[in-house]
Amino acid sequence: MIPEGLDRRPLKELVGELVKNKFNCVRLTYAIYMWTRYEHEIVNDTFSHLDAPEVVDGITKYNPSIMKMTHIEAFDAVVNELGNQNVKVLFDNHVSEPKWCCHDDDENGFFYDRHFDPQEWIHGLTLAAKHFNRHHAIVAMSLRNELHGPRQNLKDWYKYMSQAALAIHKTNPNVLVVISGLNYDTELQFLRKKPLNINLGQKMVFETHLYSWSGIGTLKLKEIWSKQPLNRICANSIRGLDQRAGFLTTGVNAVPLIMTEFGFDQTGSTVEDNKFLTCLQTYLVGRDLDFGLWAFHGSYYVREDKVQLDETFGVLDATWHKLRYPNFTDKFQLLQRKNQDPKSKLSNAYIMYHPLTGKCAQVNENNQLEIGSCENQKRWTYDGTQILLSDNKKCLTAAGEGLPVSVSNNCHSKNSLWKTASLSKLHLTTFDQDGKQLCLHKDSNSSVVVTSKCICINDDSLCLDDPQSQWFQLVPTNV
Repeated sequence: MIPEGLDRRPLKELVGELVKNKFNCVRLTYAIYMWTRYEHEIVNDTFSHLDAPEVVDGITKYNPSIMKMTHIEAFDAVVNELGNQNVKVLFDNHVSEPKWCCHDDDENGFFYDRHFDPQEWIHGLTLAAKHFNRHHAIVAMSLRNELHGPRQNLKDWYKYMSQAALAIHKTNPNVLVVISGLNYDTELQFLRKKPLNINLGQKMVFETHLYSWSGIGTLKLKEIWSKQPLNRICANSIRGLDQRAGFLTTGVNAVPLIMTEFGFDQTGSTVEDNKFLTCLQTYLVGRDLDFGLWAFHGSYYVREDKVQLDETFGVLDATWHKLRYPNFTDKFQLLQRKNQDPKSKLSNAYIMYHPLTGKCAQVNENNQLEIGSCENQKRWTYDGTQILLSDNKKCLTAAGEGLPVSVSNNCHSKNSLWKTASLSKLHLTTFDQDGKQLCLHKDSNSSVVVTSKCICINDDSLCLDDPQSQWFQLVPTNV
């Protein structure tokens, strides 16, 4: 019932940190009971019931006025500052009872759980929508985070999600209404057979979530990212994501979709999370999908009775002053920019993207391909055989195993013909003059791209070597 971090830095600095790290929107979470049961509760009184003197001292030091506010007034202060710095807000109903989310037995998961009365929920959503009506920073409101638990059923989903969406739209017709699916917001495939036929005046948006442990089909173990060939598990994950949610953005009845939550261990120490992240990056940039990352905060006031608990998935570290993940800026640079503009009149070209580093292909003064910033990356065209620079039509040409790849005018030789390979389609392969298949490869010790023996491009269950250094994606762009 109060946004995190106010015990660590002044509010203006916290929002400034978001802006500095190129985030333009916050998925700001809240509890329904904040509106329906605790609307007059004072922040100081709430903390007095918790054994958290360090938190009280911190807020008193950095944001003293917050302590005397109601929870709703504290949210007002945060939303206003976000708006002052041109950061938009997706106001997200996370739970009804204010607590950590989620567990299957938390009684917050689905309609008619102990803490999920449908009418109180809709009343709370309506109060929030009315309160922030016409606030320029609030651009979207979600119905509920991660529906879950044994009570889940489609009949109640269609009934109450429709009622809630219409209630928000009637109260605040300016905001996007963001609608979640089932099973921790990983499942929306039931909409194939029965769309949600309500009129929100083109304000309907769906959301989906994914983590390394979320599971696609029967793959429910996080360790699968290390125990199966990575090209296979990445391809399966992306296929499953499209089957369960991505399909919504295609066809004659397409609707918007946001990946409102994904995350990874930002200490960088979890191999499975690292592989999952690189794979998911290719999905997000390939479709230019808007996203929300769990999470920005470095710690919690109180989480499950633990005071100032560290958040290893946080962008900021426990000090709230430094990035936790040292490669964050590079890794997220292409995800944080618009690559496809519906209003653009430019024809599509491609950015050559190296998801492991987050960097993009450049051409150096020696006409060699190298990896660098995505700010001024080269544009390419690809017809299924030749990869050409858009500006001068020189083609990507291999020189041999272990040798730098260059751009040249020798566009009709065998080593200037390129195909995608592997189940993931993330390898770009060619053949040398002797007929040996080679893949683009980024060596860890150099920015120059070479061709090397391909890593696990065939679907071999025994091939568990890591192919990420050879993943290169042609990302469509018209900006």
